Amino acid sequence: MESNFYYALGHDLRRRIIKIIGDNEFSSFTALKKELKVSTGTIYHHLDALSQLIEQGKDKKYYLTELGQHAYDSLQDNIENIISDFSKKEFNSPILKSLMFLTPKKIINYEKGYKIYTVIFSIGLLILGLIFCNLNALFPILLFFTNLFQSLQTANLSLQIFFNVFFIINFLLYYFINEIICRLVYKKNENSIKFLLSFSLIFYPTIIYLAIHYLFKELDLLDYSVISILDNILMIIFQVWALWLLTYNLIVNKHLKVENALIISLLIHYGGFSIILALSI
Repeated sequence: MESNFYYALGHDLRRRIIKIIGDNEFSSFTALKKELKVSTGTIYHHLDALSQLIEQGKDKKYYLTELGQHAYDSLQDNIENIISDFSKKEFNSPILKSLMFLTPKKIINYEKGYKIYTVIFSIGLLILGLIFCNLNALFPILLFFTNLFQSLQTANLSLQIFFNVFFIINFLLYYFINEIICRLVYKKNENSIKFLLSFSLIFYPTIIYLAIHYLFKELDLLDYSVISILDNILMIIFQVWALWLLTYNLIVNKHLKVENALIISLLIHYGGFSIILALSI
């Protein structure tokens, strides 16, 4: 039984099958084929290998057995299975360990029992982001914030409304850019809804930064060069944290390899920086 358990988890496709069924509580063969994008024979081969972890119900759908549920829970809890491409040295690095400690894994993974918390937390973050952007009079561009358009925010009512809700627009734009790249470049169409529901957690660190920035602003501390430099350093630190959350989300929900997820995260972030730079010239 133990050898079958570890053999089943020893192949990426079998791990994905377990995760698809576990995430949705069941799955049809058609749904598996659509998400896995491999031949019918390949799926049947791996389903046979998972015979002690997966069972087919009378409705012809596939469900996890008790052992399969244990395998699913192990995949959810064990970051080394999720991020299998990181070497042991990299995983043991203090930076990665710190980032993993700060990562709300169960919420991003959209685990059973945490789904409602994911939705509530996501909505709460969007509301907080909206509030702090307006309090700071900052305009979000992906993970960056600028006051370049501050003079336009009082131009007319329509423009005021646009600037006031742009945090939500920016959130949707950022999501769609990631989703489109995943679909067009890496052919990853799965878990779009789960990816969307947990996507606002990427802004969690930047919202903390916005709150600190607002505190500095209200206390008139930003006029001091030391505080201004500290504010910029904090922005960079929280952006790095946010980029990690995006990378982790892409790995978990889009099943991308670590290097591919990092490429997307950094490429889009560089694009946002380029936009800010172009606007400031």
